[in-house]
Amino acid sequence: MDVAVNRITNHDSNLKVWLSDEEIFYNQLRNQDGKAFKVLYKRYAAAIYGSIIRKVNDEEKAKMILDQTFSELWRNFSDYDATKLRIFSWINQIALQNIRKTTV
Repeated sequence: MDVAVNRITNHDSNLKVWLSDEEIFYNQLRNQDGKAFKVLYKRYAAAIYGSIIRKVNDEEKAKMILDQTFSELWRNFSDYDATKLRIFSWINQIALQNIRKTTV
């Protein structure tokens, strides 16, 4: 996967910082940018739903868990650490926690 890199210049100190598109995207999510969240949802919702439905085998429950998962992700994106997990794995962990909560 090619990752574009963008340069951001701080005009006060002429400091140049290079950020990847991924880092910029994650920063937008941390700042609760609605457009970035829509992109994230479009990118991962179907795969996460597939993971959920295989575990619960109930469409209504799976949709509810998917909604819970993305709501939690929206509220807590600042907790995401890209150095520890890939984004899909992190979202999937949240989904698995929500599955356990609904089946206990």
